[in-house]
Amino acid sequence: MAAKKVHYITPIGTFNYPWLDRPSKWNPSANDGRGGSKPADPLDLQASYSVKLTVDKDVFNESDFKKQIDEVWDLAKKDNRDKFDGVKDPYWCDENGNCVITARRNAAFQKGGKIQGMRPKLEDCTGRDITKWIQEEGISVASESIGRLDVTTYVPTPKKNDDGVATLRMNFDLVKAQFKELKRYEGNTPMEAIDGGTPVSDGMEDIPF
Repeated sequence: MAAKKVHYITPIGTFNYPWLDRPSKWNPSANDGRGGSKPADPLDLQASYSVKLTVDKDVFNESDFKKQIDEVWDLAKKDNRDKFDGVKDPYWCDENGNCVITARRNAAFQKGGKIQGMRPKLEDCTGRDITKWIQEEGISVASESIGRLDVTTYVPTPKKNDDGVATLRMNFDLVKAQFKELKRYEGNTPMEAIDGGTPVSDGMEDIPF
């Protein structure tokens, strides 16, 4: 019987590059050939949901989440001490000194020839499940939304890359996102009005339909 995964709750922070309402997939031809993430089908086995969470450094350093993750990370390094040449820490600091983690979840998996989706659960500040509502309303979650994450951890066995270097890393599997403040992505910023123009609605009463 597989061991039950332990869940860890992050402190409240800011969501950046959130692919929470729909999954994304890397497209090497996006952004004029520079590559980038593009929307993907929820049942695409190569797609994933993801988000970067940025937390104030003092809040993060004093959190139970950091203490718990540090313990898991120290244990992972001990368990794999003869298997890696370097490490990629599970969290890092941005240019402002704030702490950042990235959480992901595969969009789907295949079992018995059938593909099943693995959409992360989305909740409002009261804990109410709003996953279906966001999907039905076609809401795109925007960066600068505020909230916290429910994650589990996974430490893959280190494997040597093309340069012969094996790196130990710990991944965060995105289980749930809870919003304190949900911001919607509204697309590109609209252009300013043009002075002296005539609104399309003016004079519409003279147009026969």
